[in-house]
Amino acid sequence: LIVRTHPELQGRDAEEWVAMVPMEMGRYADLLLNVILGILIFYFPGGWTWMLFLGMAGSHLWIYSFDHYRTLRSTPSCTFAAYDIEWWCQALLAPIMAIIPACLVFKSNCEENYPHCTTGMPLISICCAAWLIHAVFHVCCLTFVVPKFGKTPPEEDPCKDETFSSLARRIPVSWFTSNPVHCLRSAHIYGHKPPCSNFELGREKYMRPNPKVGVFYEEACKE
Repeated sequence: LIVRTHPELQGRDAEEWVAMVPMEMGRYADLLLNVILGILIFYFPGGWTWMLFLGMAGSHLWIYSFDHYRTLRSTPSCTFAAYDIEWWCQALLAPIMAIIPACLVFKSNCEENYPHCTTGMPLISICCAAWLIHAVFHVCCLTFVVPKFGKTPPEEDPCKDETFSSLARRIPVSWFTSNPVHCLRSAHIYGHKPPCSNFELGREKYMRPNPKVGVFYEEACKE
């Protein structure tokens, strides 16, 4: 609708308006925030707890459905280069999940069949101790226990014979092709023929190989 009603949007600008937003890791922050809100609910009287969690479950179902459709149908590409983001997000869950035992200590204070009944700073100290113990235990499990269930790394590197040229023949994006300034320098300063092609997702067919400038990809060579 925006592109149709704005004739000044032409070429690449029009393409960007109708394209899906690139995939990013913002959902991690959304989920962590929702977990915090879900846990903090237990600190308050529980008359509306089930309704709040029902609304949160519906919201998560909508987000999951949207992301499922977006990832499979519209997102042009996803790149997860390392496990670091996943690990740190799991580590950030440690102080968040540690709020649960702290809340349990707080809510069970002076209740029947529970051993403690304190007020003021002693109660705050017990809640903080429960939080700290759980957070440390969580991080220790993530660091020492979880890796034991992972796949054993291969004894021999399957890519040991891979070279830049063989990889660049299959994958169009590299340091050279993803650097617009380098591509302009190749064309207008060094006068390479053909110059280093600038990589744009969906336009790989226009790239021209030139091994002398580090460009080996050609659409016909893609397996």
